[in-house]
Amino acid sequence: MTFLELMEVILPLILYLVAIILIIVLINICLKLNKTIDKVDTIVENVDKKVKSLDGLFNVIDFFTDKVSTATNRVVDNITNLVMRITKRKYNKDEEE
Repeated sequence: MTFLELMEVILPLILYLVAIILIIVLINICLKLNKTIDKVDTIVENVDKKVKSLDGLFNVIDFFTDKVSTATNRVVDNITNLVMRITKRKYNKDEEE
């Protein structure tokens, strides 16, 4: 038996063995990945429940910040109008003199 004939027999056996090992490793990785995805799904569901429980609180905070913003805008507008009236009177007095 020559070297080439020996390689024709041994090389396919080695390739088949490597392919079988690769398939076993891939199946193992898929099973571990499936377990990991299940754990992540459980964590995401817990976080989703907690966020939904805080949703009402965030709506209340949003409502109050809108009201405070509206009130401060009114105060700033009134102060701006008052300053504009005072400066307008000074300019009018300067023009009359």
